[in-house]
Amino acid sequence: MLQVELDKLIRLHEQYVTGIKGGKRMVLQFMNLSGLDFAGHNLSDAVLTGSALIQANLTGTILDRANLFGCDMRFANLDGASLVKADLRGVCARGARLNNADMLQADLREGQLLSVERSGELKSLYIDIPEPGTNGMTDFSKTKMRKVRLSEAQAGKADFSEAEMNAVKMRNAHMRNANFTGANLENSDFSGADFTGAVLRDAVLVGVNLEQTRTDGADMTGALRAEQLKTLDSLDESLDDLLAEHQEWVKSAGKRGKYLDLSGYDLRKAHNLQGAKLTAIKAQNAVFIEMNLTKMELQHSFLDGADFRSCILESADFRGSSLKEAKFAKANLQNANFQALIMEDGRTKPVDLSGANLRYCDLMNVDFKYANLHGADLSFCRVDGANFAHADLSKTVTEGTDMNRAKLK
Repeated sequence: MLQVELDKLIRLHEQYVTGIKGGKRMVLQFMNLSGLDFAGHNLSDAVLTGSALIQANLTGTILDRANLFGCDMRFANLDGASLVKADLRGVCARGARLNNADMLQADLREGQLLSVERSGELKSLYIDIPEPGTNGMTDFSKTKMRKVRLSEAQAGKADFSEAEMNAVKMRNAHMRNANFTGANLENSDFSGADFTGAVLRDAVLVGVNLEQTRTDGADMTGALRAEQLKTLDSLDESLDDLLAEHQEWVKSAGKRGKYLDLSGYDLRKAHNLQGAKLTAIKAQNAVFIEMNLTKMELQHSFLDGADFRSCILESADFRGSSLKEAKFAKANLQNANFQALIMEDGRTKPVDLSGANLRYCDLMNVDFKYANLHGADLSFCRVDGANFAHADLSKTVTEGTDMNRAKLK
């Protein structure tokens, strides 16, 4: 469908919504509407069942009570959209934006479009576009859903893995068996919600309101809670002073200054780390989530279990560092350096990224030469120009990553 055709249907639908004579309800089932512009219009009660809305512009669109059953909304922009009581069963919205959207009482349960063959057999129905592969599961993985209103929503078994869901309101929502693996749920309100059997593995739960929330059987393995973290306020000196003392310690080979250990600290309120020289620092299990750490110098550092999810780490220097079980999911690591570090006595110290989570990372032109990536997860990464020469890739997971775009020898 062309934009000019859609604009005409939108005008007719808005006349229908406001009761103007000649108006007509929008019914566009199983249509390819990808890339089209719906922004700012009132499409309440529209029927878009099974349609493709990939990369469509739906910012500020009113879709209250709309039938979006089985739609493919991958990478669509729904910032500020209203989806009150909308039917979103079986929707694939992977990678979409829904910041400040209102999804009060929306239905996000599983649902699958089926057709009846001549033999009487039921078969999954998809239109002629790449299949999302959700198998009927409502998929909001990797979405940006900050400050979304999901109160009283029905979202059993929905997939919110790796989603950015800061300050989301989910009061009295039904989230039984939903998947929030790796999601950032900081400062969200789950009061009165049902999370029975939900998967919250490695989710960020700092500041989450769990008052009267049901979590029977929920998997919270590795979830980040406020009580696990040390705050910068608890430091004996200001972070600036400690950084200066550490840099003096490095320059003087330990003769002056003081070695800095920030293990277990929440560093997200530190505003002076971009390009900082933190050679040989110890920050195991420290939290850097969503920070801009461009050109940060972390050579020969001890960062096992550190959390760099969604960080900007372009051109960062990790040579010779220990990063076992570190979390980098969705981080931008373009041009970062993970090469072995040549020590003063001639020894080389390779980077240890064994068991690290690098899912969905931008690894363009990253240098992993000689790095230990045993058991690391590099699924769905961009690896154009990355150098894995002599790296240990045993048991490395590369699902959805085209390693042919990288240098392997």
